[in-house]
Amino acid sequence: MGETANRRDRPTLPTSGVGREEIRASLLKPFLLRLRDERGDAAVRALLSTVGIPQSVVDSDTGWISVPAARRVMAALATALGREALATRGPWMTHPEVLGAYVRMLRVASSPEDAYRYLAANSAESTRVGTYELGNVSANHAELSYRRRPEAESDQNDPLLCLARRAELVSVPRVWGYPDARISHPKCIAEGADECRYVLDWSVSDRRRWVVLGSLLGALVCGGAVGVSGSFMAASIAGLIGMGFGGALASLSTRVREERSARAFEKNRIAALERGLELHGHFRDAAGELAGVTLGGKYRILRKIGSGGIGAVYAAEHIALGSHVAVKVLRGAAAIDASEIARLRREARVQVSIEHPNVVRTLDLDQLPDGSIYVVMELLQGRSLAAGLKTGGPMSVTEAVSIFRQVCKGLSAAHQLGVVHRDLKPGNIFLCDDRSVKVLDFGMSKFAEAESLTQDGYTLGTPEYMSPEQCIGASVDPRTDLYAFGVLMYEALTGALPIAGKSRRDFLELHQRMIPVPMREKCPELDIPCELDDAVMRCLKKRIPERPGSARELDKALARVPVVGGHAADSNPPSPGRARLG
Repeated sequence: MGETANRRDRPTLPTSGVGREEIRASLLKPFLLRLRDERGDAAVRALLSTVGIPQSVVDSDTGWISVPAARRVMAALATALGREALATRGPWMTHPEVLGAYVRMLRVASSPEDAYRYLAANSAESTRVGTYELGNVSANHAELSYRRRPEAESDQNDPLLCLARRAELVSVPRVWGYPDARISHPKCIAEGADECRYVLDWSVSDRRRWVVLGSLLGALVCGGAVGVSGSFMAASIAGLIGMGFGGALASLSTRVREERSARAFEKNRIAALERGLELHGHFRDAAGELAGVTLGGKYRILRKIGSGGIGAVYAAEHIALGSHVAVKVLRGAAAIDASEIARLRREARVQVSIEHPNVVRTLDLDQLPDGSIYVVMELLQGRSLAAGLKTGGPMSVTEAVSIFRQVCKGLSAAHQLGVVHRDLKPGNIFLCDDRSVKVLDFGMSKFAEAESLTQDGYTLGTPEYMSPEQCIGASVDPRTDLYAFGVLMYEALTGALPIAGKSRRDFLELHQRMIPVPMREKCPELDIPCELDDAVMRCLKKRIPERPGSARELDKALARVPVVGGHAADSNPPSPGRARLG
């Protein structure tokens, strides 16, 4: 029995043969990249030549190889690298040549949980001989079962094939900058079971748990240190101070980890898209360093003032008029991605149609010589509401009401044209230095009569601010924006979201059923007027008819909020003349 097990564990070269059933060659790519990095290109070419696999098949992110061929490659890799090297993909999981095989998954997955759901639902993209079934899944746990297709004839009892599947599954969290998932493997086809069962756990930033632990540790350290003096009162005071300090430090540390994870994911998503474009000969970096370049013979780029996952924003000068503008340019991968181009064109079309001082003005739209597009907008001086809340914390009632009323006026102008923003959040509200407020980024907006950009079974928006109807992909109307605005106002006034979740899926579920605690009850020390609390909580109603009927109606409710010096005055800034640069 022991001898049988030893023979099973030793990598053996299967006999040559080509089966009708196939798996993606990309399953083997991370191990070949490791071999290349450790031994050079010649070692990879020699291995592929020995097992009879063309280099072109492996280089393609969509190539298929037979199960016998995959077994030969895995056996050769186990000999070259050692069996333990096949247990994880390691840093090669996020190599662009590997990420290129996950473009479709990275378009819809916002967390490892979503990724495992996608892999289970779309197993046909990676194998024609088996299927995955998803069991229990949560923000940091997933259970998957792999079964042979009944019609598959290929022998899948090779433990190295199972090891390759394990390596893929444990490495998924790396796309988000997390360590490998921990895995247990209670059932295995290679050991005679009818399925391979994988139980995975991975580490995510649980802010609430870390804040509690940080608070307790801070209280223990500070209270214990002072308690040595024998003064119970001093130790208690020191413990309370330590608790607050420890909780704040833990919260800050968790936020840093969350932001690092978001940056890692966006970097890998763009790398995957660029890899796909590179394979088709379409890659170019349209939003590279453009300083000094003149676009369209009219706009001289001065400097970069911001960048994100899909593009960069530059300060520019209109050569003929001498005025300064902002130019948003899609970056290389996004410049060829149809959905991103449609989003930027829609943003420009919507914003140019809304004639209002509280909506950022779009002045021009044109193309670069390579065909990618750019949008010219008014150049704003100030900072986003998100940046303000991050550095300044909750806002005073007087300041907040002035900002909220201007947002209402901008939304009202859009809603009167049948435009629903669909992604209202602090990052899309800009606080100008002249105290005016601008609503930004109508890239996800929808005309009431227009066809939605949303794909079947997928929702657009930022989950923390999405209305219940958005969470289930139902039709939206202007009151959908008022729900998101209610979340935004609640956060701006209290420093916390009305509904807290750990993942996108949590938010999508909780926004449909959880009733948030009123602000006056949650933060009584802030002395929020009941009129303001009532207006915000009405926006957060689950049923659309129970929310304010329009942004104008909400503006009137906010005007009745008592602030310093009486009720909120009309906060609409003077309307500047509408300029178009041509």
